[in-house]
Parts: sequence; structure tokens; C-alpha cells
Amino acid sequence: MTIIEKEEITNGEIIPVVPLSNLETVDIIHPDPKQEEVSIKPCGGPLGQILSDFRKSIKDKISKHSNTFFNFLIILGVTLIGVYIGFMINNFINTGSHIDWCYGYGKAFITIAAILWCIAYYKGLKPFFHPNFKNLTKSAYYVKNIKYMKYTVYLAFVVAFIVFIIYDTSNNRRRLISLLGVIFFLFISFIFSKHPEYIRWDTVLSGVTLQILFGLCTIRWETGRNILKCFGDNVVNFLNFGLDGATFVYGDTLIVKEMVFAFQALSTLYFLAMFARILFYLGWLQIFCFKIGSVIEMCLGTTVIESINAITIIFLGMSEAPLLYSVYLVDLSSSELHAIMTSGFSTVAGTLLAAYTTLGVDPRYVLTASMMAAPASLCFSKLLYPETVQSKTTSKEITLLNSNDANLLQAASNGALSAIGMVQGIIASVIACVAFISFLNAVCSWLGTLVGYDGITLEYLVGMLLVPVAWLMGVDPEECQTVGSLIGIKTMANEFIAYKQLGQLKAAGKLSARSEAIATFALCAFSNPGALGSSIATLTTLEKRQSEKIHKVALRAFVAGCITTFTSACIAGLLTD
Repeated sequence: MTIIEKEEITNGEIIPVVPLSNLETVDIIHPDPKQEEVSIKPCGGPLGQILSDFRKSIKDKISKHSNTFFNFLIILGVTLIGVYIGFMINNFINTGSHIDWCYGYGKAFITIAAILWCIAYYKGLKPFFHPNFKNLTKSAYYVKNIKYMKYTVYLAFVVAFIVFIIYDTSNNRRRLISLLGVIFFLFISFIFSKHPEYIRWDTVLSGVTLQILFGLCTIRWETGRNILKCFGDNVVNFLNFGLDGATFVYGDTLIVKEMVFAFQALSTLYFLAMFARILFYLGWLQIFCFKIGSVIEMCLGTTVIESINAITIIFLGMSEAPLLYSVYLVDLSSSELHAIMTSGFSTVAGTLLAAYTTLGVDPRYVLTASMMAAPASLCFSKLLYPETVQSKTTSKEITLLNSNDANLLQAASNGALSAIGMVQGIIASVIACVAFISFLNAVCSWLGTLVGYDGITLEYLVGMLLVPVAWLMGVDPEECQTVGSLIGIKTMANEFIAYKQLGQLKAAGKLSARSEAIATFALCAFSNPGALGSSIATLTTLEKRQSEKIHKVALRAFVAGCITTFTSACIAGLLTD
């Protein structure tokens, strides 16, 4: 729109001045940028024409012999990589370096082995075995008997686990109270299920089984914890590159010293969004999500997007993980959105592990709780909100989408820009939710003062209600009120405040080692009002068309996330002496 406010001369005609009181607006019609452009004649002279013809001839020859040229590039690339690996191995032998399987040479050797395995699988094994395996899975015998095979495995696992627990708890039978807690939370989830007639019990049993197995592998097996810690540390190191960019823009004070949430934690979203968009443009992100999600789908019966979210959210967090599959959000059902949000509320991000450690929390328990939450969140989300419609994101139905970006540079730019709205939405939602809880605390405190009780807050009231929950987890009776209070603080405020108080209690020796372990598991989740607002803002910003569904399932997902965390704490109490 443009405003006419002065004399203009057009084709010799004078347009009179328009008084300010009579200002009008007219539309400017811009030409369509996609309209076909008119070429001009070449004007570069003989030299320019010679160079242009030479380039065209080279391009024509490459197009004519494209396969040969492509094979040459592959051979050249493999040769250069082989030479580099040779120099690396030679330097490793000459320096006599120790193999650290998490960093340095060890990580390099694992990466090389993984690449060689992928090449061997896709070029050699898959073409031969995949058609036969695919035909087998479609056979009537397989379809008829696979369900019975699954239930046989579940039954065998249950029997073996019961025998193990009876033997393992022989010196302290009170640990069996934690098993009662697992059964109680499963029962409560079933009673309050949105659609109990649609519950897939194979998914529920698979989720609980994997939750227990992960607990055994990480609580009772040190190597399992080390592997998990190694992977988490590498993810944290990758995300810290985003903090380098944030430090350059905002300075050390906000990022390193004060660690302001809006500037530090959320700044990694720009870097991760850019990186995810680049991988999506290359087509690698779709393949990664499909392959990992398909494996988990085969084990749990959940869809590809639900599965990949449950795994990646352990290391990335509830705000970052959806960036990996944002293009598929429009196709998700209410149950799938519920599962995604439940996974976010049932764990914490691996990026915050260092921050929790500084509060005096044992990092082994945090890592273990995060790993156990992956299958358990899918179990309880499908128990509380089963699927009632045909999913569009199963391995059979999902479509591998292609990027609309013109090139790599546009993909990177669009990725970074796409995070702006998400960051703003998260900030607004967190501020509003935390402010509302502060208001409720003030109201509770005022009402308590009127009847002679000072210091009553929402956290205190919720903590008192959660004392029986602490007992079901296996906490000693005399410590139930303390642990219940910590859970109340985590649920109504955030896990940082709760972990800080837990660290103080640990330093003062006011909690037993077992109660401390159970409390660490019970607090290991982003299930608080601020996280609720953050999750809603993230998903609605990425896909506004799903806003109504997201808001409808948010509170139920919040409860499912809490129950998932409590169940992990029960299993920790069962396996911890």
C-alpha cells in the first residue's frame, strides 16, 4: 500500500496535491517473481563465449558419462579415506596411545566399524536376506504364531524376574513394596484409561519388560552405565557448539556465568534446528528416523515417530527432539501426540546432566532413570490414551518426505529461522505458568495464615498428598514425608529446586542411600507447570493445525509422565539394596 501526498507528473499530466485530511491508499501490484524472465543478448565478447562453450562441453561429457564419473568420485573418496585411516593407525601405533572407546581413537574405530557395517549390510546382506525375511513376515504361519511367541517370551521373563527378585531380596523383604508400587501404577493407569477397550497389552507388557531390563543393565551393571554416559556426553558436546554461538552474541555473563534459561538453554534450539534442517535436506534425517523407529516399532508396537521421539528425547530434551520429525507432526493422531508429550514429561535432557551433578546428585541414577523412561513412557501413554484410529506414521504407512529447500544454504537458513517462533513461545509459556503457580502459592499462604498456619504452599500440599506414593516406591516410612515433599516441589516448581534440596539432605546425612536413590529417580522428569507450557508451545509452534489436539491431551500426558517417573523409582527401589 502507498500513500499519495504530493504532486506527481505522469505522461505530462499533473496530479494535484491531495490534502492530508483526504489521504487515500492504493494497491501496488507487484509482478509475480515466478513469472518467466526475458533473456537478453550475450554481451561478454569472444572470450566469454569461448569460456561458456567450454563449460557446456564439459557438462555434456559429464552428463553422458555420469556413471563413470560418479564411480571415479567414489573410488577417489574411498582412497583418500583409506589413506587417512592408514595415517591415523600409524600415528596410534607410534604414540602408543591408550584406546578410550568413548573419545579419541576408540570413537574413531567405532565410527569406522559402523560405516563398514552399513556398507556391507546395504550392499551385500540386505539385497540377499531382506526379500526372504519380508516374505517370511508376510506368511500366514508367521502372522499366526508371532503373537503367541511374544507372550511366551513375556511369560518366561516374568517367571525369571520373579525368581531373581525372590533370591535378591532375601536379606531385605521390604524391597518388595516397590513391586507393589509398579502393580499399583499399572492398575491406576488402566482404571483411568481414555479408551480401555483399545488397549494393546503387548505394547504395555513390552514397555514394562524393557523398563526392567534397562534398569538391570544400568543399575546393576556398571558397563551399561558407562556406555550410556559415553553416548550422553557426546550428545552434550555436540549441543554445546550452540552455546559457542550464543556466547558470541550474548556474552559470557548471560551464557556461562549466570546461565539465564532464555539465553543459554534455548539458544541450542537455533543450532539444532539448523542442523536438523540440513540433514532433512540431504535425506539422512528421514532414513535415520525410519530405521530406528522401525526397530522400536517391532519391539513395542508403537509408531515410527512415537518411537524415535522416546529415544532422542533422552539426550536432546522435550523442546529439541520434535525438531527431528517436525514435518510429520501434521499427520499425528491424538494418541501419538499424547505419547510424544508423555515422553517429554517423563525424563530430563542429557544436556542438563552436568548442572544436576553440581547440585550433588549422583549422575548414574539420572542417566539410568532417563534410559528407563524411554520404553516406560510409551507403555503408560498407550495405557492411559490408547490409539483408536489408523496411524499414518507406521513403518508401512509413513512417507519419506523430501525437502522444499533449493540448496544447502537455504536449508540452513530456514532451519535457524524456524526456531525463532518456538523460542518465543517457550519463553512466553514458561513465564505465564510459573507466574500462575506463584499466584496460587500466595493464595494458599494467605488462606493458611487466616487459620493460623504459616508457610503453606501448593508444593507443600502436593507433597503431603504424595507421601503414600513415596511409601509405594519403597522409601522407609520415617523418610516418606521428606521424599514426598521433594516430589511435590518437583511437580509444582521444577526439578532443579528439588534436586538442590536433595543434595543438601544428602550432604547432611538425613536420607538413607536407598531413599536417596529412589528420590533421585522420582525427581528425574520435566513434569512441572513450566515444562507443560514449554511442551505445548513447542508443538503448537511447529504445527499450528494440531493445536486443539495438543491442548486436549496435554494434562493427561502430564499425569502419564509423572506415573512413568514414579514407576522407574519403584523399579529402582526394587533393585537397590
